[in-house]
Amino acid sequence: AVVSTQSTGSNKAKKRKKKKKKKVEKLETLNNDDDLDLILSELNVEPSFVKTPTGHDAASGQFKSASLTVIRKHLNADNELRRMFGREAIENRGTGSQFRKRSYIFASPKSTWPPMTKFGIQMIVDKNVDGMTYFKYVHSKTNYQRLQQIFWRASHHADPHAVRQVLELHPYHIDTLLHLSEVCRVSEDSQTASDLLNRALFCLERAFHPNFNVASLNCRMDYDRSENRSLFVALFRQILFVSQKSCWQTAFELAKLLYNINPEQDPMAILLIIDILALKVEDFRFIIQFIDEFDHSLKLTMLPNFAFSHSIAQFYKEVVEGLPHQISKGLLQKAVLNYPMIAQLICEKHSFVIESNTHYVMNEDVLKSHTRSLTQQCKLYLERSSDLWKDAKVTNWFKESVDFVNLHHATMPGYKEAQNRRKSVFLSPPLNVMRHIFISDISSVSALLPNSAFESTQDPHDPMPPPTSYSDYQPETTQVHSGNPVMAFINSLMPGFTGNPEDGQEVGGVDLGGFLHPIGEDNRAGQWGEQLRNIPGDFGVALRDMLANLYRQGNQDAMPDVVDEASDSNDDQAVMEDDLD
Repeated sequence: AVVSTQSTGSNKAKKRKKKKKKKVEKLETLNNDDDLDLILSELNVEPSFVKTPTGHDAASGQFKSASLTVIRKHLNADNELRRMFGREAIENRGTGSQFRKRSYIFASPKSTWPPMTKFGIQMIVDKNVDGMTYFKYVHSKTNYQRLQQIFWRASHHADPHAVRQVLELHPYHIDTLLHLSEVCRVSEDSQTASDLLNRALFCLERAFHPNFNVASLNCRMDYDRSENRSLFVALFRQILFVSQKSCWQTAFELAKLLYNINPEQDPMAILLIIDILALKVEDFRFIIQFIDEFDHSLKLTMLPNFAFSHSIAQFYKEVVEGLPHQISKGLLQKAVLNYPMIAQLICEKHSFVIESNTHYVMNEDVLKSHTRSLTQQCKLYLERSSDLWKDAKVTNWFKESVDFVNLHHATMPGYKEAQNRRKSVFLSPPLNVMRHIFISDISSVSALLPNSAFESTQDPHDPMPPPTSYSDYQPETTQVHSGNPVMAFINSLMPGFTGNPEDGQEVGGVDLGGFLHPIGEDNRAGQWGEQLRNIPGDFGVALRDMLANLYRQGNQDAMPDVVDEASDSNDDQAVMEDDLD
């Protein structure tokens, strides 16, 4: 019996050693093939850089909060789709051992994509300031910059055939991918639009600096630098795309990442959407904690969306903890007092009948106190959050709070201040808000954009660039100007178009005069997206044919360069160093 016991103990020890050896081998493999984020996730270790002081450090201008920590594995919508629908929901992805080696952050490559070659774009460290590391993209002088000049000429001189040819020359030219993705989107070819956007994100990720960590709170990028803006635009469009698929967790994590890399400027106005995404994934603690930490410095509760989202997050917190709704009612009543238009829009959307509404929420004089800019933000919030107010418990709580404000608004604290704030604070939307609304393309909201938003052509790959923009090199062409958003946009898509619909110009065999018309004060911006969707399909058909040809060419090769980055990383580095000298 003793011998048997010793033998059993010896076998267990061997099994433990074998298991430990396998774990070490697995970690060695991870070190070879993956980055720090994946290693930490395998070990279930929290990275030290998230354990930072929370809140806003006014002295250093740093915005840090553990609530903003990004979960890397949730940045790829494929992972969320697998969780929702199973592995069979993800089709046409690359297969073979080379794809299984790596974990892609934003988008997994498809087997139909053309072969990846050295594409002349790289991320490097720009500077270190107050503990923050600023990164920047740089373009190869002998390769990518030349191609970018061709793209600029093609887009600014209204030659879509040349834009397509850029993609034929370089299937992974990022601005061309972003440009044509938007063309496909407004043509209602969402599948191709999403595929092109994913390809752009794949390229941007492939160029990441080894120290650029998506889970870090210390990595920054300057939006003013033209080469960097592709990442901002691509990430924001990806948020909108994955939201359409109800991949809310992915959208939420992408929003945190996009905010983290430039919180001081927030160039995509992520604060207008991040709260709603948090509610969609039921992360109520995020909103409460975020407001507790940043409301003093960012005045979050002065934003209509955060004012209402704060109340509904507190409501669900009280539900979970079994508490009365005293605090949440107070927050909602204050939100309704400050921004009654949102309450009015919610009532109209869901046909809520509140007889006392005529006293305040639907009072004509009260609604007139909302400026055009404030009305814009109220409508934007409703478009994205209307389904959050349909739950029966929420509906009763909402009606009771609105009824209270209708009856007691004149005696509530802050009543006069709310009136003055609606008229004086939201006078004109800042550039980042206009950019956010323009890219979001919600007709009822974009209709309220001021004329200044369309004083020049809005390039699909770089809408509303900042006036402080800078770059390592400049385009050799002059941007075409137009006060009409539809004509300005089409000017970058159609060849030989002058912007005068009365000419009845034919572009690629398509008569534009029949569906374009001057845009007046009442409909100057709201119809730009709708009119673009009416463009005859000749251009879209030609584009899809070209992409199909590229896919067929890609299928003839095994895409070795896409996955085996370790083998050619040194060569890439040498090429880039030569180009950047």
